[in-house]
Amino acid sequence: MDQKEVCPLCGGIAVLVEAPNTLRMGDRTVTFTDLFYRCDRCDEGYFNGGMMDDSLRRATAVIRAEDGLLAPDEIVALRKKYGLTQAELERLIGAGAKTVVRWERGTVAQNKTADTLLRVLLDHPGVVAGLKKQNGLVKPGRRPASAAGTRKPKSAAAAAK
Repeated sequence: MDQKEVCPLCGGIAVLVEAPNTLRMGDRTVTFTDLFYRCDRCDEGYFNGGMMDDSLRRATAVIRAEDGLLAPDEIVALRKKYGLTQAELERLIGAGAKTVVRWERGTVAQNKTADTLLRVLLDHPGVVAGLKKQNGLVKPGRRPASAAGTRKPKSAAAAAK
């Protein structure tokens, strides 16, 4: 991890360091191991490029772990299980625009209420089917996800034909 660059503040040499960082996220303070540049001359720490999003992901991962929330990949899997786009899942659960995008990118953690709802959807396909119908998300000519794998067995007479 010997990456260096010129400090944009003073022109000194800034080195990529791994060190504790503390962020205020909503109503809580999160301390986590972070990566950022620290200048050897002015001692300023800073992020460049996409480092801030990476930092938010690390902080959010701590919150998710502490609160036992679904991880971003689990939310993606839930959405794909039911063939939903991010916008459709938002509509299904009444979330704001780009909420699911932020959850799936890991830059924002869902609250416990949203997490509980997502877990209900994971475990109860019938709820998803009902919400799809209620929100106009049933696509014509397709069986709802809750109907998948629930065909009734053929009668002996029909099977013999």
